[in-house]
Amino acid sequence: MRSRNKGALLFILLFLWGCRSIFIYDHLVEGTKFSNPKDQGVLNNLEIKEASGLVASNYNSNLFWTHNDSGDLPRIFLINNSGKGKVEFFLKGIKNRDWEDMGSFLDEAGKSWIYIADIGDNDKKYPSYFIHRFEEPRFEEFLAPNRIISTIESIEFSLPDESRDMETLLIDQRTSDIFVVSKREKYKILYKIPSKTWGTKVEAEKIKTLKFSTSNSSISLIEKLYFLTGGSVSSQNNEIALRNYLEVYYWKKNKFESIPEALSRKPKSVPSKLEPQGEAVAFAVYEKGFYTLSETAQSLNPVHLYFTEKLADNHQLRKAK
Repeated sequence: MRSRNKGALLFILLFLWGCRSIFIYDHLVEGTKFSNPKDQGVLNNLEIKEASGLVASNYNSNLFWTHNDSGDLPRIFLINNSGKGKVEFFLKGIKNRDWEDMGSFLDEAGKSWIYIADIGDNDKKYPSYFIHRFEEPRFEEFLAPNRIISTIESIEFSLPDESRDMETLLIDQRTSDIFVVSKREKYKILYKIPSKTWGTKVEAEKIKTLKFSTSNSSISLIEKLYFLTGGSVSSQNNEIALRNYLEVYYWKKNKFESIPEALSRKPKSVPSKLEPQGEAVAFAVYEKGFYTLSETAQSLNPVHLYFTEKLADNHQLRKAK
């Protein structure tokens, strides 16, 4: 592509993002107020080269787990809410084919489970995908000389229609139901994976087509901005966030309401940092708001961790059925 055309396309992208900020922000954020994203700091672990997933620790205040995208060793990294930290754990017996997102679940016994979604499929060529889970390491395990997680449960699943690229994992914090969302279609698709089938191979259930994060443009680079790249459910089960390369969508939900019910409503667009290849989003456990992380750094700048704080919460909830 000639440089003049590239410049024109860059102008279009910046213009669209500006329009999003001006015209979408004001009327959708009404009722729930967020701060502008705050730069928390730079990731100082050089081994985190393509951060694709992010989840807050249920055991350790203000700490987060993240992982690299496809092709890396099967490992997860621990960082604090400033992006600092070099602790890593290796996961024994699985591989990173194309890890794309993370989640967590705190069960009735107080045990925290970390989930990893091996669901990426750029070429739509894989017949099946994987959800892995393991008990979250506690602080005393950070000091062990060999930080290896060997007890891991997995679900292998196929889709009922066709192979798809996916990057979003959502875990219902009341029922432990597992949902994944397709990435590239104009109208993304929500699937449910049976959560009580660890150690087996199952077929996911197609739940519904989603009516947000859609592009009306036929220009491929603009369409790409609306690809869904990550999601998170708050630990209180009353908030959902999903993101694309352009913005973050937010739902307030009744904690007894299902994820499909909540996603049936029109989302709110909240302030977000326009990151290069922004893929990860995670609600904080000990703060009100969410964090975002980019998969790649800009040419002259490293990856930054951003926090968007929730300042007010006034809008009405729909009663769950």
